[in-house]
Amino acid sequence: MGKAFNYMRGATVAERFWSKVDVKDQDECWEWLASLDTKGYGSFGMPKNDGSKGYSMKLAHRVSWELTHGKTLESSKQYLCHSCDNPKCVNPNHLFVGDAKINIQDCIKKGRLSDRSGEKNPRAKLTKEDVLNIRSSTLSLSKLAAMYGVVKSVVGYAKNGKTWRDL
Repeated sequence: MGKAFNYMRGATVAERFWSKVDVKDQDECWEWLASLDTKGYGSFGMPKNDGSKGYSMKLAHRVSWELTHGKTLESSKQYLCHSCDNPKCVNPNHLFVGDAKINIQDCIKKGRLSDRSGEKNPRAKLTKEDVLNIRSSTLSLSKLAAMYGVVKSVVGYAKNGKTWRDL
């Protein structure tokens, strides 16, 4: 299954990196075998470019991309997305460059983003009925906030459509 984890004195970054990957067929996930972050993504220590002997931690799938394509992502606004949805995967064939919008669209397309609008949001303070009543009311925001037991801004956002946009 996996390869042994050992410090490889004198090895290149690529040799160190790929020794920590369970490489399989090109269409399968190549799982990272070393340390993972709290979200399940691989972490890899890259030598710093400042002349020190220190290392900085990078996401393993980003290192895979850099080693394969010979370049880093062009901007910090770019995401490196997984077509396989496996955070441990570092197979460069499963990675594609996107931005926040593309990443969310991919999430929605794959059914990984749950609907948390309105009352489905566990943090919702108001119900649909409350919001409809607030929108039709002529009372001040302060009075409405007191009636519903929320702060004035919650009522204001609901009344003005900044929240509960689907109503």
